[in-house]
Amino acid sequence: MSGFDLSLYLDRLRIGHVPVTVEGLSRLQSAQIRRIPFEDIDPFLGIAPGVVSAEVADKILHRGRGGYCFEQNRLFQDALQALGFDVTRRLARVRKGARQGGARTHLLLICRIDGTDYLADAGFGGPTPLEPLLLHENAPQTAPNGSYVLHDDPGTGERVLFLRKPDEEFALYGFDDAHVSDSDIEAGNFLCTHWPQAPFPHHLMVKGYDGDIPLGLLDRQLHEAGEKRLLTSAEALHNVLCVRLGLVLPDTTIQALWDRIQVLSAPSP
Repeated sequence: MSGFDLSLYLDRLRIGHVPVTVEGLSRLQSAQIRRIPFEDIDPFLGIAPGVVSAEVADKILHRGRGGYCFEQNRLFQDALQALGFDVTRRLARVRKGARQGGARTHLLLICRIDGTDYLADAGFGGPTPLEPLLLHENAPQTAPNGSYVLHDDPGTGERVLFLRKPDEEFALYGFDDAHVSDSDIEAGNFLCTHWPQAPFPHHLMVKGYDGDIPLGLLDRQLHEAGEKRLLTSAEALHNVLCVRLGLVLPDTTIQALWDRIQVLSAPSP
């Protein structure tokens, strides 16, 4: 991709040369998920984030932010293409365990290496695999953070990604081979930030790593090491977002987030 600052991207991920191989793809996907937090701060505050390449690079690489799927996987795509990978975009319907998904509001990537297609996703706010998966493999596949499997859904014509749990397979999202244009991404981004039924305007959702420790934040509930606890102040929110996850946010944004969380969590009169 012309104009993409690959050196700055790799510096943010704290990695060096990435070969155009499966191992290189795995290394890059894992590093981006670990180093650039998933966050929906802008939509939660009523701001539609920019999703064209220059806007995404400015926000994430120059201003020290994270982003959600349309931003994360746009950045991931630009980096992969700058490295010489063969990349195709797809839009998925998030299922969250349901038999069918909703609107096409999740951006993911398909990467072809030596004639083999891989599902590569650095921007899913749910339990996304840290490493790419073989797209056309029907047997379970193991990533460092869990076991996954892909199945065809004849009812929808979609390829569906499942997280394998001890007693079930939990559907994450489904997608087909439909071409994805920049306009499709703009429309999906608009829907996610303005549609009343979308989760992003109503919930602060952040997911990232503090070293090797995965952290998940839903409004003021912090998930860490299998335990949950409630944040009780704007200072505690700042500690999670800025100190532990490394996001660069002014105090005014932290306070705006905390104020909105308080309003949305207040009991109805």
